[in-house]
Amino acid sequence: MPAAGKKFLYAVLGLVCTGLGIIGVWVPGLPTTVFILIALWAFSNSSTRLYRWLTRIPLLKTAVREAHRFQREGTLSTRVKLISQGSAWLSFAIVTLLTHSWMLGIILALVATSCSVFMYITPTTQPSYQKAQK
Repeated sequence: MPAAGKKFLYAVLGLVCTGLGIIGVWVPGLPTTVFILIALWAFSNSSTRLYRWLTRIPLLKTAVREAHRFQREGTLSTRVKLISQGSAWLSFAIVTLLTHSWMLGIILALVATSCSVFMYITPTTQPSYQKAQK
């Protein structure tokens, strides 16, 4: 595939993930930081203008900061871990109770479990006072 075609596909992927990340700000269970991390990666491979645009969206300021931290350190804050797991399991409970669909319940349980496993194996960012002591 020509370089221009790859850049176009990366840009489209980045825009789709940006949209999903923005929706994730309001929809419990839909992660924001993960989609922003993918969008940052895609834009870094396609367009510096789109990369800068994404980092300047006020609504995504926290998600961009957390995505940059994850890229830089490979860690997530306790707050991000708690919100993502809480949202995943709350969505599982609400959808399962409202739809009474065992198939949808199984799918959401798998998604919530994968979120919990990922959060468990990802190191937690140390608070700044602990970093200063080292």
